[in-house]
Amino acid sequence: MKYSLEFLLIRTASWESLRWVIIQSRKWFPHLSQIRRRVSLMLPVCWVLIVLIDCTDMLLVNVSGYHAPYPEFAFTNALPTGVLFTVFIAGVQEAVYYFIRLLKSEKEAETLKKENLQTQLDSLKQQVNPHFLFNSLNTLSYLIGDDTERAEDFLNELCKVYRYLLRANEHELIDLSTELQFIRSYFHLLKTRYGDNLHLQIDIESVYESYLLPSLTLQLLVENAVKHNVIDKFQPLTVSIHTQPDGTLTVRNNLQKKPQSLVSTQIGLRNITTKFRLLGQGDIRIDETDDQFAVIIPLIQADNVSVYS
Repeated sequence: MKYSLEFLLIRTASWESLRWVIIQSRKWFPHLSQIRRRVSLMLPVCWVLIVLIDCTDMLLVNVSGYHAPYPEFAFTNALPTGVLFTVFIAGVQEAVYYFIRLLKSEKEAETLKKENLQTQLDSLKQQVNPHFLFNSLNTLSYLIGDDTERAEDFLNELCKVYRYLLRANEHELIDLSTELQFIRSYFHLLKTRYGDNLHLQIDIESVYESYLLPSLTLQLLVENAVKHNVIDKFQPLTVSIHTQPDGTLTVRNNLQKKPQSLVSTQIGLRNITTKFRLLGQGDIRIDETDDQFAVIIPLIQADNVSVYS
């Protein structure tokens, strides 16, 4: 009975020790591409633990004398036995973990692909948005008859906007500097329409200009601000875009909701949130007060990622 209890305790200690090492190695090296580093750490540590536990068990038995002592060769046999036990347990655990991670990665890749296609479709709808195009052409028509120089500037910016829109979906991510160039052109069109009733403030630390974000993110946020707020000489709208020391980007506007504004479905914000989450970059944050509305998005460091330029 004592021997059975001892065996159970030792095997439990061995199993829990292996389990702890395996869990820790997965935390330190979680990705499929890190399997060699994970196994290189896991096998020797597990082997040392198993051998130590077995040798400690045999030593305690020999000292206590409550049943026949282990022969000397048992200590030597503990080494290869520990190796076999470690390889077997770690191998099974790693195979199961690899299979689960592989299935999860494939599922995430498929989800990301679907989200990307949906985003492209939504973006395409925005590109050919008849309301935006109609307003732009109306503004251009007015300028041609009133101020040909401003009309030429407006047309140049309009071409830049549509050129960018047509190419933006070639890459999932784009650097902040390029996105800001587009926003300035896009805002020029809005500014021509709203005049001094609409303002844009950009304050970006140069270190973050090469950081990445999903393309057209800023366009969507600026468009939402213009769409859902009153803009006139008594209630001018100011949109600010600025970076934070923690590597996030904040898009903020003063809140002055239209009295009969359509209820926002927040599909655009959900799409942005989903894409950031699938890219492993966390969630965007929304901060709304009585007079301010802000969206805080994490910027992504450029590291072997294809971007549009």
